[in-house]
Amino acid sequence: MSFLKISLLVIVLSFNLYAKDNRTKGLVSVNEVYLLPKETEDAKNNILSLIKNSKKSISIGMYNFSYKKFAKQLVDSSKNGVNIKIILDKSKVKKDDKLYKYFKKNGINVKIADKKLHTKVAIFDEDIAVLGSINWTKESFKDNYELVLFTRDKRIINKMLNFLNKF
Repeated sequence: MSFLKISLLVIVLSFNLYAKDNRTKGLVSVNEVYLLPKETEDAKNNILSLIKNSKKSISIGMYNFSYKKFAKQLVDSSKNGVNIKIILDKSKVKKDDKLYKYFKKNGINVKIADKKLHTKVAIFDEDIAVLGSINWTKESFKDNYELVLFTRDKRIINKMLNFLNKF
């Protein structure tokens, strides 16, 4: 085999190994963007998969959170030993506190921001972050034009973790 062929083979194999290291169910690269409503099912299923498959921690800062399917999976993950922290906007909790009470009743660490919390971010095992324009409501996934970014960029994840850890 010529030196060129061997070099190309090494590059291709290295790229494949790197790509596999950056893969989570449904995520094929370091950054993946979903545009809703067209890619709603993929985005929703990836978030559910991340909640279900987290081993250590989940940190969430969400302006409007009423999606029961996500809430139930978070409670299940919490019961399986995953440390979960959720920060919610006080105006949304004041308007409808059912999920807040559900989380509290099931031992999840829930905090209410003292100022308007307009973020839409979740971090799974300090390894993958999900952020974008979407609130975690059934209506947002069903009816809205939204974008959702899944990223493994450590700089972004650390910056968001530092922000969420202030609560």
